Amino acid sequence: MAKPITTIRKQEMTEKEKRKKTIEELKALLSEKEPAVSEILNILQELHESGILEAIYAMLKAKEDIAKILIEQANRKPVTTLVNNLMELSGVLTKIDPGITTKFLQSTALGITEAYEQLQTNGKKITLFELLSILRDPDVNRAIRFIISLLKGIGKGLKEV
Repeated sequence: MAKPITTIRKQEMTEKEKRKKTIEELKALLSEKEPAVSEILNILQELHESGILEAIYAMLKAKEDIAKILIEQANRKPVTTLVNNLMELSGVLTKIDPGITTKFLQSTALGITEAYEQLQTNGKKITLFELLSILRDPDVNRAIRFIISLLKGIGKGLKEV
């Protein structure tokens, strides 16, 4: 009578067989994904020819030095102050209607353009009479009213600080 099987041995592949199997799987995958692989190789060739690939490789080799420099720069007082100010500014901007922000920035750009053009074409002093007549201009009056309201709002905010 035959002996009963008490253990099952898993057939293990040799390193050579593992490599051969891996190569066969890669061949099948490459043939299945040929268009994508071809595009990737073309992109790599373009990156190589333009020198970008070499630059990326050099950066990877120097990654520790680059990281150290970046951390040192990021920890400088002006940089941390800038980051903190940008965070505060973004918080303030979230409270303003984007339409108002757009209108304000477009109006400011137009005002800067007109002021610069006026400065280039007319360098003479404004007389008191001219200033009084300019104040009657509806556009100037609107801007002055806006600035006064802005100053009033800033004053209210400063009172709460």
